[in-house]
Amino acid sequence: MSVFAVKGIDGASIEEICEAAGFTRGAFYSNFSSRDDLVLATIEQRTSHDLDLLDAAIERWRDRLNSSQPEDIEGFLTEFIDDTFSQKRATAAEVIAEQEIQLYCLRTPDLYPRYAELSSFQIQRIQSLIENAIGFARAASTIPLKDLIEALTAVHTQSSLRAAAGRELHEVVEIDSTQMVRILSRLLDFSQKA
Repeated sequence: MSVFAVKGIDGASIEEICEAAGFTRGAFYSNFSSRDDLVLATIEQRTSHDLDLLDAAIERWRDRLNSSQPEDIEGFLTEFIDDTFSQKRATAAEVIAEQEIQLYCLRTPDLYPRYAELSSFQIQRIQSLIENAIGFARAASTIPLKDLIEALTAVHTQSSLRAAAGRELHEVVEIDSTQMVRILSRLLDFSQKA
C-alpha cells in the first residue's frame, strides 16, 4: 500500500511492490497474473476486512441499538461511529492508496467492469449491514437506503483524505466523525422507537 501511495498504481513497478512486501517476483506471479489482479485482490481483501469490522461493531452495539431511544441522538451516533472508526486504524499510506486504487480502476477500461462487479457485491453487503443497524435501532432512513450509503461513503472518503493530508505515510489517521453524525442525525428517523 505504501508503494501505491507514493508512486500511484501505474508508477509502482512489480519489483518495488515485491520488495516492499518481502516477496520475490516469482512469488508475485504465482499469486497474481497481473498488476490488475493485485489491485482487485487488494480491494476485495481490504473491503472485506473493513466490512467485517463494521459487522462486529454493529453486533457489539446490538443491545444498545435495541434499547430505548437515547435522549441525545447525536451523542449516541458519535459514540457509535467513533467506536466503529477506532476499529479500523488506517495509516495515511492506506488512505491515499485506497484513493489511488479507485482512480486506477476508473481510468482502466479493461479493469473497470471487474471493479464495478466487485463494488456492486460490496455495496450489497454494506446495505445489509446498515439495514441491520437501522433495524436494531428501530429507526428508518428518510431517504432511499442506497442514497444514504452513497452519502456516508462520500463523507467517509473525504474525512479520511482530510485526516491523511500532510501526514507521514506511516502515521495512523484519526477520522473526525462530526459530518457523518450530522448527516445520520438528519437522515435517520428514530421516532419509531417504542
